[in-house]
Amino acid sequence: MSEDEAFRLIHTFSLFLFVAGLGGTLLPLYRAWSSDNLMAQVHAFQSAGRNQVGVLLPGLILVGVTGLVWAIRSDVYDPIETGWLLAVEGLYLFVLFVCFPAMSVGLRRARILALQALKSGEISPELEETLADRAPVVVGTVIVLVIALSAALTITKPF
Repeated sequence: MSEDEAFRLIHTFSLFLFVAGLGGTLLPLYRAWSSDNLMAQVHAFQSAGRNQVGVLLPGLILVGVTGLVWAIRSDVYDPIETGWLLAVEGLYLFVLFVCFPAMSVGLRRARILALQALKSGEISPELEETLADRAPVVVGTVIVLVIALSAALTITKPF
């Protein structure tokens, strides 16, 4: 196995880790926002939080690092002058610095407010407002769409 193939394999594994973390975060979020049971929401928010920190974040970081190292070591593509690769890098930075923090803030707020409501036994107006917001679900769905767009750019290499 050549070094290029090894980097491609490591990058592919990091992509799988990233997508598994995204699924492991979004599925409980969808479940939490569709449920009316406070206990089910608390458990779903806890599961989503664990998956976000334990799988999604490491996968997101590894995708960027391994992809950049693979592109730099590869003699085929220049990461700055290749248009489609530059677009994929821009989409990655958008997910890393805009989407992921926005999803994290909304999820953290929902987790904390759900735990407080569970402890007090009543749903606070802040929790009702947070559950009506659905920002983490929307941002997570945007991340899924950005992944699809990045994959399409990588496969078709239009420019």
